[in-house]
Amino acid sequence: MIGKSQLGVLLACIACFSLPSYAAENGIHQPNIVAHRGGRKWAPENTMTAFRKSIAAGCYGIELDIHRCKSGELVVIHDETLERTTNGQGFVKDKTLTELKKLSAGAWYAKEFNEERLPTLAEVLTLIDGKLVLNIEIKNAPIAYAGLEDCLLKLLRSYKYPEKIIISSFDHEILQRIHQKAPSYKLAFLSECLFVDLPGYAKKVGATAWNPYFGELRTDSVELAHTVPLEVNVWTVNDPKQWRAMQDMKVESIITDDPVGLMEFYKSQPSN
Repeated sequence: MIGKSQLGVLLACIACFSLPSYAAENGIHQPNIVAHRGGRKWAPENTMTAFRKSIAAGCYGIELDIHRCKSGELVVIHDETLERTTNGQGFVKDKTLTELKKLSAGAWYAKEFNEERLPTLAEVLTLIDGKLVLNIEIKNAPIAYAGLEDCLLKLLRSYKYPEKIIISSFDHEILQRIHQKAPSYKLAFLSECLFVDLPGYAKKVGATAWNPYFGELRTDSVELAHTVPLEVNVWTVNDPKQWRAMQDMKVESIITDDPVGLMEFYKSQPSN
């Protein structure tokens, strides 16, 4: 049974299905909408429910995070520890997938999500199946997972839509290794800073996209990125004033906790 809060979100999603044609008609730059951890405003982060809502809403993409558990699977969770988003304790790396699947990944958020479980990246890939772009953020610090890039590339080998995969990380070394091993994948380096030589740095990493924190970004930096060219995908942008600023900078994508709010913001803008 759908609760009142879930019904409200679904109705908002349905209302937004006409967004792409509206965006094309009104002439205002409207960056792609990427659901941060699946959209934290409408469901527990990094859960299958959040991802399903992102698909239903017609988001351009989903951003999620991965760690590797003790039994070797890539698990979708932001933190290296379990306490914040599950009812478990300890490090992800010290638990088998069987142990992790016993935990609730949604009870902390609301009672209706008590039965939510930590998904594996394999499960998410099956769900997404090319329906939208998937930005996979590799978490490789403060814990370093030896050979993590090989595990990821092996899993992605059977995914039929490699052109809809972005691999991102604050660990730019692992991105460089992925570029050397599988140069066809789009890579995005995450940052909370500006760079002395952005074009040279991107080339060194092997990246074709830059995912900066919106609060540490300037228009001239975006313009420089576009000369490379680098795709600019900003995080985590959650209110109309910030959305407007990112529009003015002409970034490619806005990564947000509130995809429906951003869709409604776009729809509220006057046409030319």
